[in-house]
Amino acid sequence: MVVAAALAVLLAGLPLAATAAAYAAGRGRGETAVKPLGAVGLACAFVREWLSVMALLIAWPLRLRAAADQGATRRVAVFVPELHCSSAAFWYLRRRLGSLGWKGIAGLDHTWRSDVQRAIADLDARLAGLPAGTELVFVGHGVGGLLAHRYAIARPALPVRHVITLGTPHRGSSALPYRLLGAALAPASSDARVDVIALYSDFDAWLQPIDDAYCAGAFNIAVSGIGHCAMLLSGRVADLIAENLAAPVLSRPASE
Repeated sequence: MVVAAALAVLLAGLPLAATAAAYAAGRGRGETAVKPLGAVGLACAFVREWLSVMALLIAWPLRLRAAADQGATRRVAVFVPELHCSSAAFWYLRRRLGSLGWKGIAGLDHTWRSDVQRAIADLDARLAGLPAGTELVFVGHGVGGLLAHRYAIARPALPVRHVITLGTPHRGSSALPYRLLGAALAPASSDARVDVIALYSDFDAWLQPIDDAYCAGAFNIAVSGIGHCAMLLSGRVADLIAENLAAPVLSRPASE
């Protein structure tokens, strides 16, 4: 039974990783300003994405546990997972951000649907117990990034430092994984009051065309050779997030 389950998980990652490789090899990816991967880079990216898909599948029944008490920290990172994925997928990023003084919590344990109003209600309930004035950073993966962005727009009074999105289809996506999941991918409206950092990759089976990952008015960062699921376990992505959290916060224009 265990062997059969392990084999199923092993094989399930192949289609997504193969789709990512086919997209990247085709190079019909838009104006991403990243260099082609080459044969070796493509093979390495494929293996990393395959292993990462398996890790996310194994994490699916789990949830991100409550973080150990970090004293009187008033800085909280709120994680919002990809559609039909678990918050447990953020374990590596939570550990990295925890080393920078950010307590990590699950905004949603699982993202079952791209229902904005339901997500807003669930996030309200999850954040209700935080002390007043807690500084927030939202980290959303895929559709989770769209939900986090919309939540920050809907709650302008919250002290949100950044909304950080990873492989998020800000302009929608015609890629196979989202079509199979039946995701509703209406783009979020831009809002100058919300500081968005959008990271996306040329090796992402969930973004097609890749230019649709661009978020208007955001700080967009393109990386190369990191798959959709591998972004959650990438040291390079974690370093980029850490660098942006360490940078001074720019003043936002007053709302009209």
